[in-house]
Order: sequence, then C-alpha cells, then structure tokens
Amino acid sequence: MNRPALPDADTVRAAMDTVLAAAVARGRRPTLTAVERHLGLAHATFYRHYSDLITGYFQPRIPRPTAAADGGPAGADETAARTVRRLRQENTELRRTVEVYAEMIRQLAAENDALRQPSAVVRSLPARGDV
Repeated sequence: MNRPALPDADTVRAAMDTVLAAAVARGRRPTLTAVERHLGLAHATFYRHYSDLITGYFQPRIPRPTAAADGGPAGADETAARTVRRLRQENTELRRTVEVYAEMIRQLAAENDALRQPSAVVRSLPARGDV
C-alpha cells in the first residue's frame, strides 16, 4: 500500500497562512477543517502529525472576536440576551395566566358539584292558576 508523502512543516504553515488570510478577507473564523481540505489530509492524520503546529502556530493567530458595531459577535450576544429576557418574561406571564385559569376551573368544578348534589333544595313553583 503506497501512502502519499506528508507535506513538510513549511508547506503546512503556508496552508495555514492561506486559510487565515482567506478567513479574514471573508470575515469568518478560520478552521482546521479548511487547512485539512487545502492540504488534502484527513483530520486524524493532520492532527497526529501536526499537533505542534496547530497549538503553536495556527491557534494563536486566530483573531479574537471583537465588539463590532455592525452587529457582529458581540451584538449577537446582546441580541440573544434580550431575546432570552423577553422569552422569560413571556413565560412568567403565561404561567400566571395558566394559574388564573386553573383557579377558575377549580371554582366552576366545585360549583358544578354543589349543584349536582341531591341535597340541593329544589322547590316546585306553583302553577299560574294557583296563585
């Protein structure tokens, strides 16, 4: 079984630099998967042979998310937090509504039971001519 030769460290660094530059140009986060595809290597093979380059060269060069005014990652976090607060408020209001309806149903059930009891006094009204 003939296995293709693995690329040397300089070739891998060049591929990492290419992926980093392309990701920055597109406004995306660079990934190891993109480097692996660029080199045509499987993930396990890439990680097994180049883990030192991954941790020492590639990962430190990945730009950290910044607070962007255009609704980037920081804006997305704020929007998500507002959405969570709104949903929690709605949830609280819905729980209160359910409690009110449950109490109303309980009261109606108790009233229904009281009206169906045989001990309830039912009077006959006199006929019209008996008055």
